Amino acid sequence: MAAGKSGGRPLVADRRYAAQARSGGASKGSGPKKPAPPRARKPSRPRKPRRQHGLVVGLIVAIWRVLWGIAWRGTAIGALILGGFIFYYYAQLPAITDLVDGRARGSVTMQDRNGEVFAWRGETFGVIASDTVAPYLHDAVVATEDKRFYWHFGISPRGIASAIRINLSEGRGPLEGNGGSTITQQVAKLLCLGVNYDATQWKSESEYEKDCRQGGIWRKLKEVPFAMAMEAKYTKEEILTIYFNRAYLGAGARGFEAAAQRYFGKSAKDVTAAEAAMLAGLLKAPSTFAPTASMDRARSRAEVVIGLMEEQGYLTKAEADEARANPPCCRRRPSRPRAGISPTG
Repeated sequence: MAAGKSGGRPLVADRRYAAQARSGGASKGSGPKKPAPPRARKPSRPRKPRRQHGLVVGLIVAIWRVLWGIAWRGTAIGALILGGFIFYYYAQLPAITDLVDGRARGSVTMQDRNGEVFAWRGETFGVIASDTVAPYLHDAVVATEDKRFYWHFGISPRGIASAIRINLSEGRGPLEGNGGSTITQQVAKLLCLGVNYDATQWKSESEYEKDCRQGGIWRKLKEVPFAMAMEAKYTKEEILTIYFNRAYLGAGARGFEAAAQRYFGKSAKDVTAAEAAMLAGLLKAPSTFAPTASMDRARSRAEVVIGLMEEQGYLTKAEADEARANPPCCRRRPSRPRAGISPTG
């Protein structure tokens, strides 16, 4: 459009078209462009102040890191060594049938033509399984010797710590007196940690057994992997079966069947709660608590066992009171097992 007569000033339309050309040819009818809103900034995370350690604190932290590194590495190496010993003992353990019968030492049982036993000689009286003894006897042994028997894997750190505390409080060495041994560890001792009797090495079987019962730190350290290997190899009831047939119970009786026959003239399958408590009480000190040595001590110890059975739920209050009111009587003082044949009747 040509300029007007008024001194060459552009018309309004010319100014509009010129603005559109400068803005890149906006479409017809579009208004002026709105400015874009300012972009919101993301809130920056506040920087954590750098922890400033003092010289003493820094030294403690450094020492702790070193000790922690040594500790977990030492634990890992110790676990590998323990696992190696467990595997070694596990491979050496025989079948359960080779460990239960103790008559290899020369015990003899005599029967009549009807199969009834009329005499026996030696320390043992046949073999009995843990699931065939009287339930009272089974429970009395567990309650007295190892109340956590069905929960541990051969050793009881709590029991060992408790035994050490008791020994130290009574002025003994940490491993003298109470040993905190589980039933499995006691069986390991009865088996002499897998070392068989050798007449060329020991003068007599009594010396061999004395060596097997020795204590000390080194002995305890050997018991641990052996007991754990037994737990891996045998069931809990099989371990109890070895215990029921191998434990010495005074008066020349080895095993609960022999002890029940010698003291009460009956099988371990038929003992009462009071008789079972007296038999289980012998495990602490057979020569001291044997009824043939002192009936008063035997009954006093039996009352302790009855209390433990009641406390752990194996006996009701009525059953415990009845057992206390009717203590067992030893049938008679048995003759010495090696002096001759001892009649059972």
